[in-house]
Amino acid sequence: MRMSDLIARLMSERRALVWLGVAALAIICIAILVTRIEIDSDVINMLPKGFRSVDGLKIFDRDFEQTRELTFALRCQPQDVDKLEEFAPQFADNLRKQPWCERVLAGSPMETPEGIRDLQTIAVPLLLNLEPAAFDQAISILQPDKIRERLHRMRLEIEAGSPRPQFELGFDPLGVISPAFKPFAAASAIEQEQPLTSPDRTMRLFLVVTNQPSLSAFDCQRLMRQVNAFRAEAVQGWGGGHLDVLVTGRSAYVSEISLSMRYDIVATLGSSVVLVGLVFFIGFRRWIPLFGMGFALLLSCLVALAVGLLVFGRLSMLAIGFCAILVGLGVDFAILIFGRYQQARIDGEEYQHSIATSVAKLGRAVFFGALTTAVGFLALALSGSMGFSQLGVLIAIGIFFAGLFMCTILFLFIRPEQPPQQHDWVFDIVKKYVRWSVKRPGPMLTFSVVLFVALSAVGFSPVPPLRFEASVRSLEPRNSRASQALQAIMAKMPTRWEPVLAIVRARDAQELHDDWQKISAHWSELQKAGKLKGFSTPAALCLSPNWMEENRQSLGKVDLQTARQTLEQTLDTEGFTRDAFSVAFRLLDDLQAVANPAAPLPDWRKQLPKGAGWWFLVDRYFAKDPLLTTGFATTTAPVTTHEQSEELGRELPVTGVPMILSGWSYALADLQPWSHRQLLIISALMAIFDVSLLAVLYRDFRLWLIQVITLGFGIGAMIATMKLFGIHLNLLNVLSFRLVLAIGVDYGIYVVLVWQKTRELEHDVAGVIKPVILAGLTAVAGFGSLGWAHNPSLSGLGIACAIGIFWSLVATIFFTLPAMAAAKPKIWNESGSSQAI
Repeated sequence: MRMSDLIARLMSERRALVWLGVAALAIICIAILVTRIEIDSDVINMLPKGFRSVDGLKIFDRDFEQTRELTFALRCQPQDVDKLEEFAPQFADNLRKQPWCERVLAGSPMETPEGIRDLQTIAVPLLLNLEPAAFDQAISILQPDKIRERLHRMRLEIEAGSPRPQFELGFDPLGVISPAFKPFAAASAIEQEQPLTSPDRTMRLFLVVTNQPSLSAFDCQRLMRQVNAFRAEAVQGWGGGHLDVLVTGRSAYVSEISLSMRYDIVATLGSSVVLVGLVFFIGFRRWIPLFGMGFALLLSCLVALAVGLLVFGRLSMLAIGFCAILVGLGVDFAILIFGRYQQARIDGEEYQHSIATSVAKLGRAVFFGALTTAVGFLALALSGSMGFSQLGVLIAIGIFFAGLFMCTILFLFIRPEQPPQQHDWVFDIVKKYVRWSVKRPGPMLTFSVVLFVALSAVGFSPVPPLRFEASVRSLEPRNSRASQALQAIMAKMPTRWEPVLAIVRARDAQELHDDWQKISAHWSELQKAGKLKGFSTPAALCLSPNWMEENRQSLGKVDLQTARQTLEQTLDTEGFTRDAFSVAFRLLDDLQAVANPAAPLPDWRKQLPKGAGWWFLVDRYFAKDPLLTTGFATTTAPVTTHEQSEELGRELPVTGVPMILSGWSYALADLQPWSHRQLLIISALMAIFDVSLLAVLYRDFRLWLIQVITLGFGIGAMIATMKLFGIHLNLLNVLSFRLVLAIGVDYGIYVVLVWQKTRELEHDVAGVIKPVILAGLTAVAGFGSLGWAHNPSLSGLGIACAIGIFWSLVATIFFTLPAMAAAKPKIWNESGSSQAI
């Protein structure tokens, strides 16, 4: 028994059994979804694997505390700047009282007594970490003569009214602490590196570290609900004009992205279903088969999603777009099968025989159409991007099941007693066009060739260029409040651009210290040579056990007891109070304790208070693992091209020091060759697959050549449209070209296979052209609905694919058909039959 006859028998005589199997399959899929659903909202996972720059982003995102940091901004009108200065301390105090707030930085720690006091607590370990020669020079200040000389000079300067000695009395009365912090000074200039007040004073920034347990989507949503409630109440007490309370940060982005998934699912799937259903109803004017098509597509989505969860464990946010795409593509099979079924019923065939006829006539075309589409989407696995790989696999699985269900389950919703459609105005129009194109192919062929040659000339010409957007904004959600806040902050602050991250992991503290000493020296030379605008590293905080032990031995030779006695005597002589020099006495006590060889070497991590503002600086450089660190190199110009990233990749590393260069701008520039390779090489491989498959299917050079030219016309017109409408390529929507090749070739396959074997043009060619038109329009609707998505990668992919599929459809109808009629003529007879010439 033929497969088509078996399917027809099952659908007509074993309907209850088929329904039972469908119900069991649906229950299993729903159970998998309920128990295993997990969504990955990390934007980084949309980037391809295998690139060190991308790996660096993931390391920085996963291991550094800075990812739990939120940036608040108060923005006022120019006339309210004085009121903003008064309101800022109140706002900072309110922030510190929030249950989700762990630390707040409202200004440079050096400007507050607490910040200075916190810094003094780590003076001894930083002093011991000086190069031995520098340590000996610093510790020589504790000689009695130098102590007396320094205090006498300070007394004279105070009497002269100089403010400098007042600061020294509070921070470094003996002059020993300042040399210890000299290497630290460049890295601690927060006001210069990260200004907290805009030059026009209309914006104040507040950095907040939250205590959220993780960066998961649900934890970020929970945090941002509390943050937004605080923002609504934060303006209480403000007496000026309009005051904006802006917030940005990783948690804000994750919350918005995860919440936008709901919108994307509803908007893209809903609009796709509505548009596809509308096209189907216009074409066939049947409600129950429309519901059957929707049920089959829904079941295909459930099966694909369940299998995807079993394979991948959790799904990327990008993969959620597969439902809308699958609806637009899977309905093609329904239109083809149901259209052929309608033709059989109009011809007077009974219900079961009509099912067998539709499956027998178009089952092969559906199979190869599903094959090319599935291969095209499976090719996304070669992209290296987890999100696009999952998207491709899910759609490939869904397409397979959609083809299967449309040839089987769809017929459960077609009643045997339902009469065939008597008058089909769409088919009448199509039949007239097919008759005209077959009888007189010349005019339409000439028009279509001129049109597509002109569009292809624009598309493949270097002028105007097809612009490539390598910006992090191409990955940000549209209308993102976090993104808008960041842009507002960057617009107000001094012109800066994102630095390049250099991530270094060491095996022990000594290796970490040595690595950063080499890097700092090398980068200093690059800065002198004008190749770097500036840099900051954790070198001053990377302690060297070797230097510290050597310096402790030198410290043991210093008579600290004599230094203390000299200090006490000189204070009495110069008229100073001992309370004013409490910092000096505490320093001498700490030095005396650490001079003991049996005492452990001091660790600034254990001495710096947990609530100190300096932890904002520390967290910038150090991960949770203290041996994992990062430095920042500011380039002389923003990094936007691969050539710049290549040059930095040669210049910044130091021989013998393992280093990962990263940063969003650097990574996107580094990925440009990958994106171009996806556009050219992978698309070329897809094209080779298509033309090879067509050669096997057609076994006719003229028909094969016509189909290849059709594919070229479709791609050329697609590129021309993108150029003319200013649609830019980005790192991810370049994948659309291979998808257009995979999907666009299907329409030609449907038409050419029927053309080769038909002897009844009206029933076969005209009968397949109508479903092809409807199928193409539904595919355009399915991909076009992705344009509603907030995810720019998803919307950009959908719009580009919709354009390409539209032109592939137009080329098939208006070029392929008249070209076949000219190359392989068939005579149209008014009776509906045809003869080959």
